[in-house]
Amino acid sequence: MFLSEYFNANPYRLILYVLCSVIMIPVFGSSTDTALSGNNNRISVFLDAPWWLDEHFVREQIPIVTYVRDKELADVHIMMSRHGAGSAGANYAISFIGNRRFLGEHHDMTYWAPSSNSSDDTRRGYTNKLKIGLVPYIAATPLVNRIMVEYDFDEQAIIRENALEPETDPWNSWIFELYGGGNLSKEELRSAYSSRFGFYADRITTDWKIRVRPFFNFSKRTYITDQDTIVSSSHRHGHQAYVVKSINDHWSVGVFNTSMSSTFHNIRFNIDLTPAIEYSLFPYDEATRRSVTLTYRMGYGYQNYIETTIFAKDSEFLWAQSLEASARFRQPWGNFRAGMTGSHFFHDLAINRARLFANVNIRIFQGFALNIRTNIDLINDLIAIPAGDLTLEEILLEQSQQSTDYSLTGTIGLSYTFGSDFSAAYNPRL
Repeated sequence: MFLSEYFNANPYRLILYVLCSVIMIPVFGSSTDTALSGNNNRISVFLDAPWWLDEHFVREQIPIVTYVRDKELADVHIMMSRHGAGSAGANYAISFIGNRRFLGEHHDMTYWAPSSNSSDDTRRGYTNKLKIGLVPYIAATPLVNRIMVEYDFDEQAIIRENALEPETDPWNSWIFELYGGGNLSKEELRSAYSSRFGFYADRITTDWKIRVRPFFNFSKRTYITDQDTIVSSSHRHGHQAYVVKSINDHWSVGVFNTSMSSTFHNIRFNIDLTPAIEYSLFPYDEATRRSVTLTYRMGYGYQNYIETTIFAKDSEFLWAQSLEASARFRQPWGNFRAGMTGSHFFHDLAINRARLFANVNIRIFQGFALNIRTNIDLINDLIAIPAGDLTLEEILLEQSQQSTDYSLTGTIGLSYTFGSDFSAAYNPRL
């Protein structure tokens, strides 16, 4: 009653009271958050997290640091990238980049995840590397007293892993994978079936990169109408194989071999052999952060077509060459990947193709990011297009490739993040 009379006597007192409440709520109501992220000697960390990183698990396992929403606010910027090694597994490259009070203190680590790992094994593996990599930074704060170090020391295992296994590997670094599967759906007036199966054989060392991969894909769709039953069957079978040899830190050579039989591409059978050479502007061991390469290929192949082509060919032998320039950068300012490719057949230089691609994610300033992705193809090399016009049924069911002069895809996006400097806590409820 007293408060009611107090505010009624002067309405401006109520306005002043509400404003003070709004101001004091974040001050007093978030005291816990401020204590956790303020002057408590905890280092601030920005996780430059790709989609595959289990960020919630990392936060749960490493609660001794404060996670912030932007690299400009971080004492340590952690960048991670994943590089597949065929069916053998994946190598995770982790860069710790010191900012602010740790400016200039950088180091890198790697984590190898074999294909036999479960997803939990892998996330525990790279999270453990993150723990180890953060120790030098935490050690410079009073929180070093909260760190305990344990060693998983098995002398025989260490000897076996570092001395015996590479010399006695019965598989000689070969990894094999069999795969297969299918889909089936059926309704009263339609049904669809598809299957895929194949085989991988990979061998990856610092000097050699080898793959052999046969594959088989088949699909069949059936549609029942009042007038007719429409059946669409297609297949795409073939193989991919290559051998790549490292020459030095900047040069590598390889030979590529492919074959294919595809109803969509009007190919009864084709096979080609294509030698290639590549030059890398930066040493290959820097590829996780920056890469600029120039690749030249020249090959010879045989084509046998299902239907006579628009060039009145049922089969032919072809020489072709291509040149590709590409650049990839993954830096604190963002990611950049772009390149261009040009190719043509020797028997007619007018039969050619040019391609330009770009994928850019740039942090322009704190909290503001620009994303661009585009692919542009100028197409004049569809030599396997069958002569004659496609029926409406063939077009709608995508039974055969159509002639085109170009292909263009692109996306652009902007994002701006603002608010609390500290990223949200992990909360799994509901």
